[in-house]
Amino acid sequence: MCGTISKSTKKNLKTLSTARSTLQWSGEPTTILGIDPGSRKMGYGVVELLPRSGYVYRECGVITANVKAPLHERLVELGEGLTSLLSEYDIAFAAVEDIFVGMNIQSAFVLGQARGMVLYLLGTKGIDITAYAPTLVKKYIGGSGRAPKDQVRRSVSLLTGLTTLPAEDAADALALAVCHAMHLRLSLKGVP
Repeated sequence: MCGTISKSTKKNLKTLSTARSTLQWSGEPTTILGIDPGSRKMGYGVVELLPRSGYVYRECGVITANVKAPLHERLVELGEGLTSLLSEYDIAFAAVEDIFVGMNIQSAFVLGQARGMVLYLLGTKGIDITAYAPTLVKKYIGGSGRAPKDQVRRSVSLLTGLTTLPAEDAADALALAVCHAMHLRLSLKGVP
C-alpha cells in the first residue's frame, strides 16, 4: 500500500479551487479512474482509495487508435477501449485533465472532441467527474506547476509503488487519479 499524505500536501490540496466534484466520498473502498484524453491515444490510471490506509495502485496504460484513421473513427476506437475498461472496474469517481488553453486552436478543438467523448461515456455510467488543470496536478504530484513530464512520471511511480516508469500518457492519467484520491480523502473529515 502507498499513498500517505504529507501536511504540506494536505494544505495545498485544500486550495483545489479548479477541481469540482458534486459527490463526497463515503469513506468506503472506492475506485478512481484518471483519464488523460487525446485524439490518438488516451492515458488511463486506476487507484483504489481505502478508508484508513491511503490508496493502492490497480492499473495504468494507454488506449490507442489508428493514427491514420479519420478523427471520428479514432474516437470510436478510443471510446470502445474506454468502455471495455469501464466494464472491468466499478468506478465511482473519475478525474479528467482539462484542456490546456495555451495550445493552438485547431489542437484545442480536436482535443475538446476527444474529451467530450470521454465525458459522455463516463456520464452515461453515472460516474462523478472532476476536471483538473494540468498545472494543478503537476504541482501536487511533481512539486511544481511547471514540473517536467519526466518528473511527474517519477513522482507518480514513487507514490504508487511502481518499480518501472509508466508511459507518459499513462503517468499523467495515474497522476490525475492519485490527485483526486488525495482530494477525496481530505473531503472526509476524521480520516487520517
